[in-house]
Amino acid sequence: MFKLPTLLVILFTTLSLYSCGMKDDNHFAGTCTDFSMNGSGEDVQIDLERGLAYISLFDRQGYANNIQVPPGDVLVLDLTKTPLESKSAIVDGPELQPHGISLFIDQTGQRHLFVINHPEERDTGTEKIERYFEDSPGRFEHVETLTSPLIIRANDLVAVGERQFYVAQDVDRSSDETVTNLVYFDGDEYSVVANDIESSGGINVSSDLTTLYVSETNGKRIRILSRNSADGSVTRIKNISFDSYPDNIDVAEDGSLWVGAHSDTLALVLHFINGSNSPTQILRIDPDEPEPVIEEIYLNDGEEISAGSVGATYGSRLLIGSITAKKLLICDMD
Repeated sequence: MFKLPTLLVILFTTLSLYSCGMKDDNHFAGTCTDFSMNGSGEDVQIDLERGLAYISLFDRQGYANNIQVPPGDVLVLDLTKTPLESKSAIVDGPELQPHGISLFIDQTGQRHLFVINHPEERDTGTEKIERYFEDSPGRFEHVETLTSPLIIRANDLVAVGERQFYVAQDVDRSSDETVTNLVYFDGDEYSVVANDIESSGGINVSSDLTTLYVSETNGKRIRILSRNSADGSVTRIKNISFDSYPDNIDVAEDGSLWVGAHSDTLALVLHFINGSNSPTQILRIDPDEPEPVIEEIYLNDGEEISAGSVGATYGSRLLIGSITAKKLLICDMD
């Protein structure tokens, strides 16, 4: 997130670039309850084998409004227990201003956690990728901090190995920039593998690590890429377009994509300016269909949760996180 003056420039630039998305009636086939937190959960990753949800926690609204806020964290939430309780997943390491997170499970079952860690001053500071190693279930020790001059506006990342990952980046909204880079780290070197991404709000990978899914927020589409495991290079397979602005992508157990999206960008701008509600939309997409069916699972005008950015699934349960709301929605789908 950005300090308020920079944020306003970004938001008004965004408004000039975007047209308002469609509006529709609230709907969801199920029930949702609030899980309160002391920050917003902009990104959520779920360990499907264990039923553990990892949440990128930070008071993003307070930070954007120039309020002194505590360091962020990565929370772990055990979805197999009742009542739900969260605790820090991080044992040690640097202070965090986290954004996108990614969990990688290697062939031995060892868990590795990667976290985008923004500098206090994002306009001038260095973007960092923090890498952690699980020492007990749901608890991670810091291993190293990774940086590169190629990583300048990190938004989300996905790990494809113990030290290998892709970083999706936002455009510079204070300039006339319309496209940005997708960066790959092979464990030794960083490289640009795509330079025509129309601003990326999220990225994820298929369970077999052969296919990348990149949300192009400005482009109103998901770009599907085949990845070469030998060198990390990517080849476009197809685009899936729709009338909304995609953010984070969750890959469900059945391989479907669950996309947090912003259906009304004017409302999102006003939400940051005056705190008014901004719609939350969760879409489900089967990427393997020749003509993908886009199913709107959840739509709310923001009364239940505003500025939703992620919808992550565990069985019939859907977790919805937000850029600003200090809670998760824990939803049970019919």
